[in-house]
Amino acid sequence: MQNRLLGIHMIVQNEEQHLPRCLNSFYQPGMEWFITDTGSGDRTPAIARQFGATVLHAQWEDHFARARNISLPLAGTEWILCVDADEYAIDGLEELMNYLPTVHKSVSKLKVTIENRIDEKTEDQVIFQPVRLFRSGYGYRYEGRIHEQLVCDDTENTRQESDPVAPLRLGHDGYLASQIAQGRKPLRNFKLLQQELKEHPDQPFHLYNLGVTYCQLGEMGKAADSFANSLRLTELGAPYRSTLVRDYAKVLGALERYDEGRALLAVETQHYPDYADLHFLYGDFLERQGLEERAYQSYARAVDTSEDVRSQSEYVHEQGTDTYRTYTAMARLAQKRGFLQESGHLYGLALDYMSAYPPALQGLADVLQQSGESDEVIAEALLLRWKKRLNLREQDHTGEGADEIRKIIHALASCGAYGQALSLLQDLARKVQIDPAVQLHWMLCAGRCLEAVQLAEQLWGERDVSVEPLLPEQRLEWAVACWASGSGLSPAFLESSEQEDREVWGTVDGWFRGQQVQAWSPMRQSGERLPEVLQSPALNLVRDIVQRSVQTGQLRVAQQWFEKWMDGCTDKDQCIEFSRWLAGILYREGYTRAAADLLISCMTEGKLDAEGTFYLGEALFAKGHYDQAVSLFQQALERDTGSHQARAGAAISYLYLALGVIQMELIRSPSNPGLIAEQDALLQRLRTAQGIPWRTDWHARERRNQLAEQPHFA
Repeated sequence: MQNRLLGIHMIVQNEEQHLPRCLNSFYQPGMEWFITDTGSGDRTPAIARQFGATVLHAQWEDHFARARNISLPLAGTEWILCVDADEYAIDGLEELMNYLPTVHKSVSKLKVTIENRIDEKTEDQVIFQPVRLFRSGYGYRYEGRIHEQLVCDDTENTRQESDPVAPLRLGHDGYLASQIAQGRKPLRNFKLLQQELKEHPDQPFHLYNLGVTYCQLGEMGKAADSFANSLRLTELGAPYRSTLVRDYAKVLGALERYDEGRALLAVETQHYPDYADLHFLYGDFLERQGLEERAYQSYARAVDTSEDVRSQSEYVHEQGTDTYRTYTAMARLAQKRGFLQESGHLYGLALDYMSAYPPALQGLADVLQQSGESDEVIAEALLLRWKKRLNLREQDHTGEGADEIRKIIHALASCGAYGQALSLLQDLARKVQIDPAVQLHWMLCAGRCLEAVQLAEQLWGERDVSVEPLLPEQRLEWAVACWASGSGLSPAFLESSEQEDREVWGTVDGWFRGQQVQAWSPMRQSGERLPEVLQSPALNLVRDIVQRSVQTGQLRVAQQWFEKWMDGCTDKDQCIEFSRWLAGILYREGYTRAAADLLISCMTEGKLDAEGTFYLGEALFAKGHYDQAVSLFQQALERDTGSHQARAGAAISYLYLALGVIQMELIRSPSNPGLIAEQDALLQRLRTAQGIPWRTDWHARERRNQLAEQPHFA
């Protein structure tokens, strides 16, 4: 029986990749399809006919509205739904068919909800609600060469105060980076927009879309210029203006033009007080510039908009900017200020809205570790939230459940609970799959070196063509696991290497284990005391080995390599440079005591650079030795005048020193109003200064390393 209620109209060209998914998602017996093909060279028309569609053929005239309008007069249904081939119905089609007969005759057009995926991750999508449904025979048609707009000749019959939202949800992935790389849509759009702007110079809507196209082409500077010109010419009441502001702000953020972004959003959040995305972006700009209290307030305003149903319909918005993304940002700020209980609560709120949102899962694991909870307690807390949220039985780990468990395991590893992550993975090995190379890294970090060697032998020892090729960092971890387990590089390791690399690895392994190696370096000179391996391309390999050993927690291996290097090196400056380099790696990984030993040794030789001086100053600052810290920060600035970290550290140290002087005076004169006022002012400045991103950013894994046993390298 022919459906006379709803017909679907499309224009297509070479869409055989997307069309079956689209047509399948809308398929109902008797559905009326009009598909206008504008010159496909593939199977697009044949696929359309297989679904019973009426295929109309038209020459492409570089004009979307003309192509779109061809089928509209032919509609035999009461309602027309216009979709594109890279869109598909997610849900609500049955509800739509029940809803349309109930729509009052005074309503002639309806919005639908479209989830536009912007990343491969399911949580990364932009939600917007354009008008896609309208009654046939009411004079509706499209205008515009590109980004065509629905207009109506019969304004008397189509007046309505607002457009209701129909119960239909579509997905769209045509502008994913992977999809853009396969096609020529941005270049096609660029060409059409240039034609439009040639005919209508300074038309703000076309300038806005030109900026969007520049974004898709990766030309962010030109996108910012186009958005700025469009905003200058766009009237405040223009329906697309709020989205223009949002996109302009995002581009300014990508270009790190934070001052401009702040100035823009300070004004525009007043124009659109219920637009969550703008408050979220404003908070992000403020946070990046160290204004954390104001950032927190802006994030809170974004959350407040979640109850405004009208704003959710009116604005294009990124999913989660009024809920889980914003709660996660607020939790991060609370954790940074030391409000761990509040931070955990906020991470929990984020997970209430998106139960497996990775940043919130990882943040919650991190804050629980910082609060002193054991790895077992952290794992149970994450699993309990998941079970409660999805109401799944403990043994149900398929489909969506398996994906969420996988994210929980990664969250455990992110906070340094590698043993717990591996244990959970082992329990669920048949249901949850994680890249074996990632497992190798976790095993090494957990100190399970022999297991790591065995896994590497299974993965790459037999040269199985079904296994992904061995990457350089994976080869390094395999080698470190071999040395950490007390053996040298295995025959399987060497056999899996290319011939040239095999010679280098064999030489390095022999030197490490104290064996005599043949001189193979072309750079060797007569009378040279430095081992050949240190005068060859293998020197860079030695550095990579040491760095990977530190990053995986194998400090004994790193120490052995360091001692080997220092024993063989007779150039004092080279020794100092290597020590400074290693100290930096140790410090950034949280091994502060081991790093301090090396840095102090360099200082006694008068060879400490700006970075090392800053690290020592930061370590003293953390212990409250502000007078010594400020001296080191000043020395770092003398060595590198552009070090904003050292400059901020010195300024904040001075504030603490001044606060100490005032507090000493208050002991003598506790009721002095001038001193009390000065103290309050300094405390306020320090609260503001705490937001400046100058200190080394450590998380749970690095905090663990600070407490771990650290050998003396110096």
